[in-house]
Order: sequence, then C-alpha cells, then structure tokens
Amino acid sequence: MKKNTLLAFGMVITTVLLSSCNGMPKEIKADEVKEETIYMRSDGSSQVAYVEDFNEKYLNLDELKGYISSELSSYNKKYGDKAAVLSEIELKSGKVKAVLTFKSSEIYEAFNNKKGENNARFIKADKALSEFGELSFIEADSDAGKKKAAGEALSDEYNIAVVKGPVLFQTGDKIKYYSEGNLYDSHHIRVDEGKEAVVVYSK
Repeated sequence: MKKNTLLAFGMVITTVLLSSCNGMPKEIKADEVKEETIYMRSDGSSQVAYVEDFNEKYLNLDELKGYISSELSSYNKKYGDKAAVLSEIELKSGKVKAVLTFKSSEIYEAFNNKKGENNARFIKADKALSEFGELSFIEADSDAGKKKAAGEALSDEYNIAVVKGPVLFQTGDKIKYYSEGNLYDSHHIRVDEGKEAVVVYSK
C-alpha cells in the first residue's frame, strides 16, 4: 500500500452488523469487521473501521500504524487529548483493518473532509430543511412505512446525518426517520452506492 492511499482511507468504513435485540456494542472490533460502516455511539463519540488491501512491499504494518497516528495527532492538538485515536489495527489475508475512535461527530467530519470524503456529515434542522425540504421521510417505527413531510421529521430534537453510500450507518440511539436506504432495524441502515440518505436519529 502506498502511503498516499491513506489520504483516501475515509472512503472505506467497516464493522459488523449486530442485531438490535442483542444490544449495541460498546466498540468496534477489527476481527468482526465485515462491511463499510459508520458507528455513531450514544455518548456522541464515533468509531469507524477502515479496510484496505495491503502490500508490505510498500509499507509494513508498524510504519502504517505510525503514519495513521501521525495523521491523527493534529486533531488531538486542536480538539484535545485523545480526540482522535487509533484504537486497533491488524493485518490478515492481505487486508489491513484499522479502527479509529473520535470524541465527537465534529472531529470525525473534520477528519473525513480533509481527505475529500463527505460520506457522512451532520447538520442542524434549518440547514436540513433548506437542502432536503422537498423530500418525504419514512417513519422507522412504522410497519407500513408511513411517510412524513420534511417539516415533521427534521427537528433539532434529533441528530441529523447526511450519509452517502455505499455504507452501513449504525447508531447507538434509535433511528426515527430516513429518506433513503434499507433499514435493517432501529439501529442500522444500509445506503447503497450512488445513493444519499438523510437519517434522523435520537440524541
């Protein structure tokens, strides 16, 4: 893996899909990583697990670990100690998996934007209404897929994420409404490649 590949690392975000009946995990484990995922935890922090093909011809695992840690150090200087942390990294079968933890969605979004990736951004209701006011939203708790207008669904009472696929978006809190995607349960929604979903979830 060439070092500049890491600059686009935010494209591939991964973890295991767990059933909500088993409760949400406290953290992502690299050995459970299966699918592109963003995990927004109940305490406001987030975890992501990045996965890429790895060729030790260009870089060994220790060098990669040092490179990622160096990339994260600027966020710790700006946002405080352990604002962005490399929690776990492993190499198996030619794939490297790295789990990163961010203290807030703001820090994660700043990290993502630096690399030119906008696969998840977090906005307030007024901005959401100005961008997505024409959309209708599916009520997650409705078996019949009841729809509501944007004005009813988009509120600062909830968190609002704009998610670009392909990715599995996972939350520690319950999803209330969504504009697009395949809802697996009250904590997981899959957004396919080329699609964008507005996901409204509890604070």
